[in-house]
Amino acid sequence: MSDGTGPGQEPDPIAERRETTCALRDGTRLRTVLLLPHGRGPWPALLTRHPYDATRDEHDGILDVRRLVAAGYLVALQDVRGRFGSAGVFDPCAQEVADGADAVAWLAALPECTGTVGMWGASYASDTQFSALLGGAPALRAIAPAMTPAMSALDGFRFRGGVPEIGSTLAWTHYAIAPDLITRIGSAREREAERRRWEATERAIGSGEAFRAGAAHAGPDAEAIVVWGLDRLREPLGSARHRAGKIVDRIGAIDIPVFLTGGWFDVFLGPTLEIYRRLLRRAKDAGGPAPRLLVGPWSHDDMSGRTAGADFGPDASADDLGGGADLTARHVRWFDAVLRAGEADTPPVRVFLMGSNRWIDLDEFPPRDTRTLELYLSAGGSLAAEPTGSGERRLTSDPASPVPTCGGAVLLFAPFEAGPADQRAIEARQDVVSWRTVPLAEELTVMGAVRAVVHLATTGTDADVVVRLCDEHPDGSSLVIADGVQRGSARLVDPITGLGERRPVEPDREQEFVVDLWSTAHTFLPGHRVRVDIAPSSSPRWDVGRNVFEPAGATEAPTVAEYTIRHGAARPSRLVLQVVTTAPR
Repeated sequence: MSDGTGPGQEPDPIAERRETTCALRDGTRLRTVLLLPHGRGPWPALLTRHPYDATRDEHDGILDVRRLVAAGYLVALQDVRGRFGSAGVFDPCAQEVADGADAVAWLAALPECTGTVGMWGASYASDTQFSALLGGAPALRAIAPAMTPAMSALDGFRFRGGVPEIGSTLAWTHYAIAPDLITRIGSAREREAERRRWEATERAIGSGEAFRAGAAHAGPDAEAIVVWGLDRLREPLGSARHRAGKIVDRIGAIDIPVFLTGGWFDVFLGPTLEIYRRLLRRAKDAGGPAPRLLVGPWSHDDMSGRTAGADFGPDASADDLGGGADLTARHVRWFDAVLRAGEADTPPVRVFLMGSNRWIDLDEFPPRDTRTLELYLSAGGSLAAEPTGSGERRLTSDPASPVPTCGGAVLLFAPFEAGPADQRAIEARQDVVSWRTVPLAEELTVMGAVRAVVHLATTGTDADVVVRLCDEHPDGSSLVIADGVQRGSARLVDPITGLGERRPVEPDREQEFVVDLWSTAHTFLPGHRVRVDIAPSSSPRWDVGRNVFEPAGATEAPTVAEYTIRHGAARPSRLVLQVVTTAPR
């Protein structure tokens, strides 16, 4: 019998491709592609579940499924309920707890499976892994979530710092989800009507109308899934809907090995690292498996190591993580270790150190020897280790003319690209103010959390504070490394749980805004400057604030507001960094 190869070709590792259906507890059937290895079996299984046409993973997934099969795994690729080849109605996130548990149980019971299942996948396919575990799936023994929003809906998924993530909500619902949903509409008349609504959304995105101030609160003439997404942005931060499928209240239920993959410019970097921190803390306090972590210089959908005009070098892509191992090889080794008691998978953490442009191995992230460095916003636009002189800087927040998004950890639509984009054109605006250090005499390596403390007064009853950490090169280019936002009315709300009261900002009274820029691993080289920018908006990434407090369910007309940022020893506006004295080798 031919193995399907010609002279000089490698044998096909897939002995059989079988397209079948998985029956859920309510009878709904999900299309599932099974890829079987050569040999007698049974084999441990690896499963991925998502709404983006699972057959694409056969040739264009985050991992090379043919190599998973070659390593002796039964591979299962599954469309979730209501998507592509699967029956049912798609209800994002909420459906995956029960469905995921059923899918794992079905796969484990196949005669070709040993009864042991692992899962992998990025983005929504990471959510389905945690959901299956929460649904009760004893056969699920290990998960490998990448670029994951599974921690909370409030920290980069639907909101950030209390500000709706309108850009990524539109990008996901309109471009990733709507087209297949439209093709599934049975009535030709209704299908055509929904297609026209899709076109209306497309025009609104092109013109900017879809993300103008107040767009999240409007009643758009949009397709159903976009309306669904905007409805979620109108939900109170403490709403139970934001907890559907998330692990914010269930971190103790994650009792199996976890291998997390993230990107420094991924829209879900924050929740990926928060899951890592909480699992690591639980492992130290109560025992159990410590999480593994891999973070590259990647965006949500680009793991090449080249983005926004930056090239981090030949070893920066998922195809070569330094030392010749790629992303698939690292996953195979880890699955072998946790599912087959293979050779220990070490080291536990591998991150790409930008600036130095090299991979480093760590016992944990951030390293234990980090220290806190505070750089103070000071007179003359200087950023210094001690506050030098008191003063203030002013800017005007005009909702009709928001600051445009330029790079960063975004998931948007063209022409808005993720990554370390040059901020010079943005920094030249009158509504963006900056501070910077003198040129550095020696390397400064930031490795861990980044936050800003901003003392600000506004003439409005609400305010959004956007902060960017930038690396200013000797040629004057200013590349964004990390960024964040905080809405004043949400400053007392927990950014993970949504617990806490929203309150208006008192006009003309100084408030302290603490802005979380998440984390990074970046070396500022000699001759470079550390730069911090402050702006009132970043559109279309974040909902454009209207400078007025809006109680739940209320909408107010936008107004222009004046921001006054104060600094000095009595008002210590500052950038707070975790740094290491010597970068690990």
